[in-house]
This record gives sequence, C-alpha cells and structure tokens, in this order.
Amino acid sequence: MKKKGALSIETIIIIILALIVLVIVAAAFSGGMAELWKKISDVGKTTGEIDINTAKERCNSICTDTPTLFCTSSVLVTNRGPLSCKDLVSCSKAPC
Repeated sequence: MKKKGALSIETIIIIILALIVLVIVAAAFSGGMAELWKKISDVGKTTGEIDINTAKERCNSICTDTPTLFCTSSVLVTNRGPLSCKDLVSCSKAPC
C-alpha cells in the first residue's frame, strides 16, 4: 500500500529527465552549446592535419632552427596528405 504523498519511481525519472532537458535548453540559449558542439565535432577529425599556409610556416621554422632535418621533414596537410618540406618551400641552409 502506498503512503500519501510518496513519489513513484516513474515520476522521479520523469523529473530527472525534465531537469536534464532544462539544463540543455538553458545552455543552448546562453551560448554554452557552441563550445560544446565544437568539442564534439572535433572528435572525429584526424589530428595533426594543418592548412597549407601553416605547413609552409612550419617548414620555414624547421629550415631556420634545424636545417639538417629540413630535407627529411614532412607535414600532414589537410585535403592533400603528407607533403615534404622541400616541396613546399626552399631552404638555402639545408644540405639537400
């Protein structure tokens, strides 16, 4: 027999789900979902890929800092795959 005023398990679960939905809606309207969505959408991306301009900057940095490694260095460029630094930029200090 139920006591007066006792909440059933189903009611408690519905209240918890409603609170979760309320938090998600509040986050969406406060702008917090943008950061969360950015983190979620970055999960499946391949790490280490960079755009072509960043790749050229990185290769120039390798040329300046460690020219002996320049000839064998490569970078993973978005939508192009791995490219050799010597194919992207020229380095007069490198021995290749």
